[in-house]
Amino acid sequence: MLLRRMSACLSAFALGIVMVVVGSSATAGDDPTQAVTVLKKGDHILFFGDSLTALALSPKGYVSIVRDNLKKSHPDLDLQVSAVATGGHTVPDLLKRVDKDVLTKKPTIVVIQIGCNDARRIPKDTFKSGLEELIDRLHKAKIHVIQCSLTSVGERHDGGNKDDAKLEAFAQVAREVAKEKKVPLNDLRKAFVAYWKEHNPDNKDKGFLTYDGNHFNDTGHQFVAEQMLKKFR
Repeated sequence: MLLRRMSACLSAFALGIVMVVVGSSATAGDDPTQAVTVLKKGDHILFFGDSLTALALSPKGYVSIVRDNLKKSHPDLDLQVSAVATGGHTVPDLLKRVDKDVLTKKPTIVVIQIGCNDARRIPKDTFKSGLEELIDRLHKAKIHVIQCSLTSVGERHDGGNKDDAKLEAFAQVAREVAKEKKVPLNDLRKAFVAYWKEHNPDNKDKGFLTYDGNHFNDTGHQFVAEQMLKKFR
């Protein structure tokens, strides 16, 4: 199914509407990380993360945009879209709360959007093993998982942000874990860097997809929502 563009009044790079059909998850070729998830009636999509997702519950946040978009395009599917997220959290924090705060809500799809805090606070091996355990626990509960790579701490596109080396290393871990666990990957880091190269010719450190280099502004929430919607059909 093709992603259709909404009116340009939303933004210069308008948000896409996803065509949703009943069915199970579908893969793209032989690479499971490129799979597109086919939604079915009654699906509950839960976004799991840190402050980037907590703030996305606001009316202009990416979680709200995804929810509104899917409900308008396919009200017949009775989809539920929610989030469990707390500012400052890392993968070990997600592991501590997954049973009580996620599994009890009985989602059918969980989108893991985490990593910026991890890259600056915990060892890379802890991040990797934590993601693996988290995905395993969700899979054990028969939940379909979509893994995201982290986004940004600074918007310079030339690798000149203070934490870029760590961020790139942790983004690569997320990609590797997605491949290892055979789950779809939403490579937000790659999408962000491509956006900056096109829209940030003066190589500024903020003001494009974020208001402080890390937390999304309205344009950032619309952009992230667009990337999320591309993973469904």
